[in-house]
Amino acid sequence: MLIIGYFSVSLIVFVVWFIVFWNDTSTSKKDLLSWVALLLGPLVWPIVLPLSLFQISSRKSVEQEAKSEQKL
Repeated sequence: MLIIGYFSVSLIVFVVWFIVFWNDTSTSKKDLLSWVALLLGPLVWPIVLPLSLFQISSRKSVEQEAKSEQKL
């Protein structure tokens, strides 16, 4: 269920980015790097999002430990 949710959101992100990319007049539609970024962005977000959440939560726990040590 979680994997289906990730790929559903990935598809939605791709569609929104594709529409924005297609309507953008400043970027060439023949630029390969733009297409690669458009395809890779939605594909790697399921990996990046959990890692980012883990990093944020680990920072909060370290900050909480530091605050509790300062109180002592």
